[in-house]
Amino acid sequence: MKRTLVAVLSLTIGFVALMPAMASAEKPRIAVLEFKSKADNTWWYNNGAAAAQDVFVTELVKSGKFRVIEREQLAALMQEKNLSLSGDVDPSTAVRAGKLLGVDYLLTGALTEYGSSENEVSGGYRFQAKKKNFEAAMNARLIHTETGEIVWADEGRADDSSFKLKIHGVGGGVDDNKMFDKVLKPIIQELMASLKAADI
Repeated sequence: MKRTLVAVLSLTIGFVALMPAMASAEKPRIAVLEFKSKADNTWWYNNGAAAAQDVFVTELVKSGKFRVIEREQLAALMQEKNLSLSGDVDPSTAVRAGKLLGVDYLLTGALTEYGSSENEVSGGYRFQAKKKNFEAAMNARLIHTETGEIVWADEGRADDSSFKLKIHGVGGGVDDNKMFDKVLKPIIQELMASLKAADI
């Protein structure tokens, strides 16, 4: 009886200890590719793509639904396998990349709109008012690497504005050019909420 109880306890403890590893093994592996810029804005192309990729990686890890390949590790793997992936990925390339990288899904997409417009009213030296509007839109899609099928896709959109006012050369306001945090980051978080809610 005592031996049976010890054996049952040992098995239970062993199973409980293995549960986190089993849960981790069940999570699909995902690689986040660098997003492509389809908007006429060289600033985003030069700086925003890598930043957006990093934010998506962080949000995916926080979701707890995926095992995510870290960006530098992904770059090293792609270089080792002689792969170049960004922006639009066709189904056959996705299947090949999935096999070579050992991932179940590829997350990719594009910035489809990014820009600003200004409205200014001036009364010479007496007053000057300037409003700057920022708008951005981004789409993302998740590709199953076994079939090349797009299993989820969505688009996020956001805008923000800043305002400056001067009277007789005195005054001020916000002329905010840090639009990644104010516009693009909320779009990514919106897309991640959609992805987490999807039945994948």
